[in-house]
Amino acid sequence: VKLSLIDTELLKLSLIDTELDKLSLMLTELLRLSLIDTELLKLSLIDTELLKLSLIDTELLKLSLMLTELLKLSLIDTELDKLSLMLTELLKLSLMLTELLKLSLMLTELLKLSLILTELLKLSLIDTELLKLSLIDTELLNLSLILT
Repeated sequence: VKLSLIDTELLKLSLIDTELDKLSLMLTELLRLSLIDTELLKLSLIDTELLKLSLIDTELLKLSLMLTELLKLSLIDTELDKLSLMLTELLKLSLMLTELLKLSLMLTELLKLSLILTELLKLSLIDTELLKLSLIDTELLNLSLILT
């Protein structure tokens, strides 16, 4: 009978040992799952960092677009400066043209005066001719007086 009690106790201990082995296997599985969970958390953190980098990249793209717009505005400003310089040159040319027109008007006035002077010279020539005729007339009168 004693042996049977010992055998029963041994069987009980063997069952307990089996249960402990099962628990040990379960614990090992839990540890393995915990490791997987840790790896998933690491991947989640990496994903979060990638999202942050994506947001930074988006912001950089926005800044790049803004810079492009600024460059376009700068080019427009440069073109406006060129147009302003051209306008300044046109204004200078307009002033020169105005001066030339004034000179042309003066020349026209001078030509008018020259025409008047020409007319005066013609009159002076006529006057000279009249004086000559008057001298001839005087000579004729003198001759007529002498002859009479």
